[in-house]
Amino acid sequence: MITTSDTVLVVGAGPVGLTAAAQLARLGVPVRLVDALPEPTTESRAVGVHARSLEMLAALGVLPGLEARGRRIPALEMLDGRTGETRARLEVTTAPSRHPYVLDVPQPDTEAVLAERVAELGVTVERGTRLTALVQDSDGVDVTLTSADGEETTRVGWVVGADGGHSAVRGFAGTALEGSFHGQHFAMADVDVDTTWAPDAIRMFAHPTGMGILFPLVGDRARIMFVVDDPGAGAPDPTLDRIQALADERMGGGVTVRNPRWLTYFEVHHAQVPRYRFGRVLLAGDAAHIHSPAGAQGMNTGIQDAANLAWKLALVAGGRADSALLDSYDAERHPVGAMVVRATTTLTNVGTATGPKAAVRNAALFLVGHLPPVAHAVAATLAETTISYRDSALSVQHGRAAVKAGDHAPDPAGTAVAIEDLLATPGFLLVVQGGEHEAELREVLGDLGTVVGADDALTRAYGWPIDGMALIRPDGYLGLVADSAHPDLLRDYLAQTLRIGVPSRG
Repeated sequence: MITTSDTVLVVGAGPVGLTAAAQLARLGVPVRLVDALPEPTTESRAVGVHARSLEMLAALGVLPGLEARGRRIPALEMLDGRTGETRARLEVTTAPSRHPYVLDVPQPDTEAVLAERVAELGVTVERGTRLTALVQDSDGVDVTLTSADGEETTRVGWVVGADGGHSAVRGFAGTALEGSFHGQHFAMADVDVDTTWAPDAIRMFAHPTGMGILFPLVGDRARIMFVVDDPGAGAPDPTLDRIQALADERMGGGVTVRNPRWLTYFEVHHAQVPRYRFGRVLLAGDAAHIHSPAGAQGMNTGIQDAANLAWKLALVAGGRADSALLDSYDAERHPVGAMVVRATTTLTNVGTATGPKAAVRNAALFLVGHLPPVAHAVAATLAETTISYRDSALSVQHGRAAVKAGDHAPDPAGTAVAIEDLLATPGFLLVVQGGEHEAELREVLGDLGTVVGADDALTRAYGWPIDGMALIRPDGYLGLVADSAHPDLLRDYLAQTLRIGVPSRG
């Protein structure tokens, strides 16, 4: 039974905090969700949602609402900003996912859809509420929340910091971002465009004076960004004429802007906290890692942080698992964050290369554009479908199978029900080939999840010769993969690897 002190306080109601709150609530955890902003942001901010995040959002039940507000983008392109010539086109339609595309949707729309889901799950966003103090001990966290109604001091079990690059939670946890603080400056515009470019790709324009990026949204709307020199402290926002001049210079003369909704300068650093867990305080999203927007990785990495963390925290907060399980959140997600910081830094540097480096870049992009296996690999990396936790202590392999523990669960064409549809039921999903032990497996798994029999498509994907099973985590990754469906293997995994109490052997 979860007590009041086991409530999880999520700080920050952006896409990461909303995802964390929704996942926790659907797993039965009491959640408080606070945000310092009195109203949701109207700034378009993050716009590209990649395949791996779409799978997780589909299981959460929000993908139809997002699709209705967004545009599917099948490719990413790198172009010469002086001539408009395409150097490389990376099709993401080959990604091993039911959603092989980028969904371009403004962040306020993403937040609105997630907020609706959070409300359905009984969680209210407490707006205009700041975290102003935090002290933790081995049993809980005392927090002070300040709003227009005054100060409230309360005790919670856990705190999730999803409050962005200027995270208050990060400061109270006693940590800081570490990395490169010679950040790039960007001019950004949320505008309507008239353009010769079809809305069929996110386009990155390489130019000696700085990269330009074009994200098509619904209708004529688009997000445009340019790497620029430091505009100086207190500089006014860029004008529409300034954005047009940058587009003329760096986008091959193919873009005309109008109807500005939001024009701004911002600076991006490339940094990460040394770890994601500090006792009962856990960091996710921009509170844990910040980097260039090149490749549209930031929000996606944060959403996947939240999905990874939520099921583990639900087990711990509910008294089902030892708190040591939360160490795997840092072990699995910190390396991913570090990889994203490196990759986005490289992408930005590639786009701004000049002289001999530009010649090398152009040659490399030519190879990417003309070698399909290389192009597919790069596109899959950007879509984050290559992320794996094979080295995690939670990934356990027994015997031989075509898939590996730690990889994302395969969801092949031809299977009767999509894995993401099955994961719409909260908890684990145990896929079983061979029905001899199914009743006992259901008893062992209990209320932790659902047991389903593998159809022919799943059996082929997993490569089970006779019988076998795979325990799919709530975030869609494979925890246990075995070429036997004996209940003792599942019992041992739950008890020894996840440290969950299970029925003893009969």
